[in-house]
Amino acid sequence: MNRSLAEDIIELLERGEIETALAQCRALWEETAGPPAPGEEADFVSELNRRLTVWEQLELYVGEVNRRPTNARTWKLLGYAYMWAGLYIPILLRAAEQAFLASTAYEENPSLLVNLDEKMELCRRALAGEAEARAELAAGGEAFAQPFDTFPPHVSFPDPFVQAGVASRAELTVTTAVVAPDLLDLLNG
Repeated sequence: MNRSLAEDIIELLERGEIETALAQCRALWEETAGPPAPGEEADFVSELNRRLTVWEQLELYVGEVNRRPTNARTWKLLGYAYMWAGLYIPILLRAAEQAFLASTAYEENPSLLVNLDEKMELCRRALAGEAEARAELAAGGEAFAQPFDTFPPHVSFPDPFVQAGVASRAELTVTTAVVAPDLLDLLNG
């Protein structure tokens, strides 16, 4: 991966030029066949995610999955974004679980498969309302995404989710009915 392009993208994010940074990231990944694998400039993906909100991460990774639906890494990154977003909109934990499951279909590394299984179990427990699992998400999510002030009007699902019936529509409309009712308590305590 071109290190200077990755640095340029991070600099754009530092200046608040989100859309330009996302466009350049998409162009870079078009040239390199997607996000780098762990160990291959993995610090870039981590830095990128820390500088984006979960909603921006979802926008980026839904598009990547649509372009490369057999890339295990992209599915995993999408799963993480849905998992962190699931803290705020619990139904997205189901999407996270399904993204991690899709990643297992293309992943061959046994230790990564164990990690994916653990993440799927965490999503199931949190979706079931287990306080400990929701607290674990709240504690972890802060380190993996920027805070945000408002919810997006909708959250997108990748085309393979719609085609397989995981999601009945390409988007979930965000209303107060889908936001976690215990959100403030969870984040404050």
